[in-house]
Amino acid sequence: MQDKKDIRDQAYLSGEDLKQLNFIHETKEYVFRKYYRSGLRSHIFEVLLAKDVKKETRGELVDGIRVFPRAKPEKMFRILRQRFKNCDAVFLEIKKYNLLLKWLGTELIATSEEFIVDYTGMGETQIVLCGLQEYVDGDIIDPWRLFDKDCLKDLFKTRGYDKTQVQNHLKILQGSIFSFVSRIRKMITHTGVIPDLAGNGNLIVTPEGRLKLVDINNIVQFNMDDTILIDDKGYPSCDVSVEVLSILEQMVMNKNDQANDPLYRLFLSPERKKMVKMLERSFYKRL
Repeated sequence: MQDKKDIRDQAYLSGEDLKQLNFIHETKEYVFRKYYRSGLRSHIFEVLLAKDVKKETRGELVDGIRVFPRAKPEKMFRILRQRFKNCDAVFLEIKKYNLLLKWLGTELIATSEEFIVDYTGMGETQIVLCGLQEYVDGDIIDPWRLFDKDCLKDLFKTRGYDKTQVQNHLKILQGSIFSFVSRIRKMITHTGVIPDLAGNGNLIVTPEGRLKLVDINNIVQFNMDDTILIDDKGYPSCDVSVEVLSILEQMVMNKNDQANDPLYRLFLSPERKKMVKMLERSFYKRL
């Protein structure tokens, strides 16, 4: 942020989605704009400086040419869709984020300031969990495209880097992915849970070449048995996330001996993957 003011108390309401929220106060300093990728678990809004939105809509002169620079968020404002019966239930939810923070660290996840509000818009008081989350600028990494060996290089080529810069950034990214996979494996071993790695847009590569997990709200139980666990939305997040982990190891870290790895031998067996695909199809049909 560019100043010390608390966005929670200094927000300018720019859309119908926020006008009925009693815990947002109106000023002209910030604009909340609904993010195009709001998920199943959260309403997501960009927190923008009003002056930047003005430049985006009216433009500014640069060397005699009017340009329209897109306003970049200062923060991402999340409102969880889930409603909690009491504060203890909220604190259990916040523990998921703290668990990710402990095992992955600030360099591998989008950090967030979690806070609780009383929502009275429906005529009764409800406990709502919100978060001011770090905005991560970068490109989505699609795990299912990592079989194309040049896809990671292409992320940096589109930014205009020369050959040497691309190689340097690629080396940084490979180190970041190595650290990410190693910490996820340790998290699985010590806690018995795994974050959702498979959701569209959950993994971002920053312009500097760092990998970051931006979905901090979905952590699922992990069992080393034949049971295919599904998350609270009915999606087999555990199995699909393990598959993403295997892709990162195989295609980025050149780990090709996965048949001898107990984790992948269990989760990536042909019979189990077939059942997981059936659960995925059933999930998407319900959307």
